[in-house]
Amino acid sequence: MPRLFSPLLLLLLLTILLPAAARAQTARDLGDIALSLYQQANSPGALERRRQDLMKAPEAYLVAIPQPGTLVMLPDQRRVKVPALRYNVALRLLEVQDSAGFHVWPPGSLAGFYLGRGPEARHFRSYKVRTEGPPLDFVEVLTAADNAPLLLAVQHRYVHDEPLFDPVLHTETRPGRSLIAQRVVAGPGSGPEPLRELPLTQRYVGRLFGAQAAVVAAYAQREHLGPTDLAQVLRQVEYYNQLAAPAPGH
Repeated sequence: MPRLFSPLLLLLLLTILLPAAARAQTARDLGDIALSLYQQANSPGALERRRQDLMKAPEAYLVAIPQPGTLVMLPDQRRVKVPALRYNVALRLLEVQDSAGFHVWPPGSLAGFYLGRGPEARHFRSYKVRTEGPPLDFVEVLTAADNAPLLLAVQHRYVHDEPLFDPVLHTETRPGRSLIAQRVVAGPGSGPEPLRELPLTQRYVGRLFGAQAAVVAAYAQREHLGPTDLAQVLRQVEYYNQLAAPAPGH
């Protein structure tokens, strides 16, 4: 029986085809996970429970009025425009109203989404975050590219404090409050490493830049950029990303 492939040719084919097969399997796995999360969140019982929760916390939306936007789908990063969406920070759910009706997307069911249209749209991405909250969350990406060497983002958190009462007089000593707070997070723009909370101090911001810390510090000094202002830290991160970006062709 004739030999169809020499050992060398077979090894070459395996080297080429196996990584592609692994990538295809990973994409299928991501798609299956995303579909499962979406189906769980949109089961009739889950939707009914969440409708009740939504009615109790109308102030928990990042932007109260629904906005036009764009969904970034898994696993192919396909973009789908929708006429109305809004993000409930308390429940960590993106609510979407389109021609198919009302449905919700939890973190992990989408690659991300854009709130609004055009250059002013706010970009959110499903990302692992190492904080006291859930391990996977929608974070608002601040860097120009969400797969940059270093990503800077904001994690929005819903905070609710019950009113305090004097135990003797039974009078209110502090009113209750509900608000949306922000936590700055940073980390690699790609790969399995989660984002971590970033205190805006010289000590922590300087650590972001590793071997390029002295170069970025010199740039910050020239441009009069400090570590305590988020917009100024973003400029330093973008400068670092220019230094760390791979050369064309690599």
